[in-house]
Amino acid sequence: MDTQAPRTHTRKAYTDADGGRWCEVYLDTYRLPSGTEAVRHRIRVGGSRPGVVVLARRGDDVLMVRQWRPAIGRWAWELPRGFGETDPVSDALRELVEEAGLAASAAAVVAYLDVDSGMLESEVAVVEVTVPADAPLHPDAAGGGEVADARWWSPDDIAKAIRAGELRDGFTLAAFGAFSATRG
Repeated sequence: MDTQAPRTHTRKAYTDADGGRWCEVYLDTYRLPSGTEAVRHRIRVGGSRPGVVVLARRGDDVLMVRQWRPAIGRWAWELPRGFGETDPVSDALRELVEEAGLAASAAAVVAYLDVDSGMLESEVAVVEVTVPADAPLHPDAAGGGEVADARWWSPDDIAKAIRAGELRDGFTLAAFGAFSATRG
């Protein structure tokens, strides 16, 4: 934590029913460099383990899943993602199986993101995964009902959907940006 604005007080405002395994909300008081005190919310998800965004690739195509997102009240196409439970690569491989029924042949962390640095404490790992060309998709393979559809998107499909405002999930867009920057 930066010593330029030290946290002087913390109060836990909320803990989920699993004792904070998935979500905790804090009210933190900071002393800003001007000497003013400021109170801010801080949300910790996944018990401070890095979350994961899966950039599954089949050649140039990228896997996208369609999920209902209650917080925004609509369906969203996005990269598979989830809470961290072990390590980012294992978590990415697990999410890929759960959300699309796919096993991967290679995976590596390409970047870490702070997807909402104003409120979310937890970082998110972007994991690139290579999927065999002949692997069949099985949306919602885990049977949890979260994924309504899954399909491979070409770079042109992605660009068109972003321009049309149809692809706007912040995790997904940030992961595309980080991946693009690491590939030059």
